Amino acid sequence: EKLAASENILKNCVEIKGGGHLISAQSWMSNSEHSIIGVYTANSFVVLNVKCSGTELSSFLRVTKDDSSIQIELYHIPWKENPCVLENKLSKLSTWLTTPGFLPKPHSNSLVNQKKYYWTYCRLKDQYAEKITSSWDMQTDPEKFVHEDIGIASYLICLWEDRYGAEEARQYVNFVDIGCGNGLLVYLLNQEKFEGVGIDVKARKIWSTALSSSKYIESFFDPKNWEMLSEYNWLIGNHSDELTPWIPYVSTMISYNCQFFLLPCCLWNFTEKYRRTDPKLSSYQCYLNHIRTVITEFGFESGMDTMKIPSTKRTCFVSYRRSYSESDYQVRVQSTLDTVRAHSGSNINCVARAKEIKVRNGTKIDKSLCQRIVNYSAEILTRKIDKNDPVWSTGDEIPLRELVGLIKDRISFEDELKEQAGGVQTILRNSPQIFVIRNGIVRLRDWSKDAPRTRNSPGRKYDSAALVKTKLCWFNEYHPQGCNLSVTSCRYAHGSDDLSAAS
Repeated sequence: EKLAASENILKNCVEIKGGGHLISAQSWMSNSEHSIIGVYTANSFVVLNVKCSGTELSSFLRVTKDDSSIQIELYHIPWKENPCVLENKLSKLSTWLTTPGFLPKPHSNSLVNQKKYYWTYCRLKDQYAEKITSSWDMQTDPEKFVHEDIGIASYLICLWEDRYGAEEARQYVNFVDIGCGNGLLVYLLNQEKFEGVGIDVKARKIWSTALSSSKYIESFFDPKNWEMLSEYNWLIGNHSDELTPWIPYVSTMISYNCQFFLLPCCLWNFTEKYRRTDPKLSSYQCYLNHIRTVITEFGFESGMDTMKIPSTKRTCFVSYRRSYSESDYQVRVQSTLDTVRAHSGSNINCVARAKEIKVRNGTKIDKSLCQRIVNYSAEILTRKIDKNDPVWSTGDEIPLRELVGLIKDRISFEDELKEQAGGVQTILRNSPQIFVIRNGIVRLRDWSKDAPRTRNSPGRKYDSAALVKTKLCWFNEYHPQGCNLSVTSCRYAHGSDDLSAAS
């Protein structure tokens, strides 16, 4: 009522782009000192910045009015009272107010109880994080997986307990994590007394060591053989890649009451990589819209949420119920493959992931071929350097495409590199001591100016500082002018006598 009444006393309205008005008013409530800055349109009023007795509130209200109802929404956004920031946001706010269906992104974890999630996450982190990290026996960084999976496990626990009750959820839920990877999420949920298993095309060592108390199945899962999962009532697709769009299909086939949780990552359609259909949206946003459409077409009512996890892919989908009655279930089951065909054509075969993934980063190429390409590339770049010139030089700078053409004239490598990502560029990047590639241009590295940054983290198997003087300096050996750094300042050894004991 106060907001509605204030419409009659607000002064100094200035029209802004998009049809809205910037509003500034003082003492709009008679019994206290208030000031308000907002945006007003024909059917909406947004409080952008409010001061109560000199204290700024980090929130804004949106009031939307139509013929039958008034909606009031409160959003917490940390905008400070800054004229430049305010000016930059006005056009966006006006667009939001005047565009039908244009809404801000939902708050993180909007489908679960926020306070409960916080305490659940803290409890799981205190109980499991240090234990799992210390016993991690995989090459990956445990810090990334442990905290992300604790966040997902906390979310699912809150979701299930809110839906079924704390005790009832542990008696009812029987989940399967499809494409479980390292299996940590399965382990955490099992430790919290939820029954379930993980399935993946390739077993991980940690399944039989630190996470051995949980059950895992090493098998390729073909969605059309959904019967092997018929005993489960919750399907988890946590970064399930090519199986992501198939999970609503499998859930439909298992039973009327089977539900799912999806956290999409890599962009896959039913039978191939997903291709963006709307150039105005990012590939990821376009893919999320596609998955939401698929879920609806399979007859699910679902929620979309943004999770609080350390990942760039944080948007998840949670099914609520079917959009049709149980009496129509058998009829809908008969048409499920028609939904798949609508998106993939006549081919309805899921992409089968190989058990052993080919290494395509150039590290498995014949070493002698790599050395010939590196040596000839360096020869091309240094051919104009005068060894008697007192000014040290990096030589020529050549476009990568041109350099590849010159190498082809001397060395035959197409058959060896045709399945490698990046080709010659990958080989040169694998020799960072020698080459720099920026904006498609190749040159020699000048260690006095552009030494590569080193990054050490607890999950790395080595400390870069320990690698100093463990390899011979290429520049000292092969550059016409030698190395431009002294023996003491160069991180590489100037001769065999300079090599460290660690080498």
